[in-house]
Amino acid sequence: MPDAPATPVAVSARRILVLGILAGHIDALSFAHLGGLFASAMTGNTTHLSAALAHANWHYAVLLGCILAVFFGAGFLASLVRLLWGAARGVGLMALLLLVVQAAQFGTHARLIELVLLPTLMAIQGESIARFSGNAIQTVVITSNMLKCASALASTLAMRCGASQGPALPAGAILLPGLSWVGFASGAMLGALALLWHASLPFLWPLPWLAILYVDIASTKPDS
Repeated sequence: MPDAPATPVAVSARRILVLGILAGHIDALSFAHLGGLFASAMTGNTTHLSAALAHANWHYAVLLGCILAVFFGAGFLASLVRLLWGAARGVGLMALLLLVVQAAQFGTHARLIELVLLPTLMAIQGESIARFSGNAIQTVVITSNMLKCASALASTLAMRCGASQGPALPAGAILLPGLSWVGFASGAMLGALALLWHASLPFLWPLPWLAILYVDIASTKPDS
């Protein structure tokens, strides 16, 4: 289930860093394997879809439409799973999907399976954990996190200068979205290096991080 405001910032920090690394890693691999399509950046995919429709590139438009539909449907189902059984189930399902995608690399339908399962994985991540120490943060959306970090920094500066009397910011309001950005960039770098080095089993690289995250969340008390 989502983090409650009482969750220590240090706990949220390690969780958001792991999720950021995972999202960046998968997005880098999907961008290369799927010919410029994103597994998590639905803003970019929507822009590409509009351009494809404008240029009557129907094949590309259908692929983008499928990714958007898969992401939305998976997000809906993942939200139900989180509400009924908790976030740890979602993390476990993400690990299973990575295993399936990696196994598919040895078959003839790898691209089709990636097209379906990678957006599904990212939607599950986005819906499994979306609150960190009272902060609403989507680890698969970096643009909003950059703005949240900048806004929190500006609010803190304004309050210290006496120019603003607004309510106090939640703990970690600056750190956590910034960490999501750093984690995503680091994960994307790992994904790019895996492609550059033609590394073996690149989709299994995040499994140790997911195992740590699963234990971390599963051991949390329900009221936390």
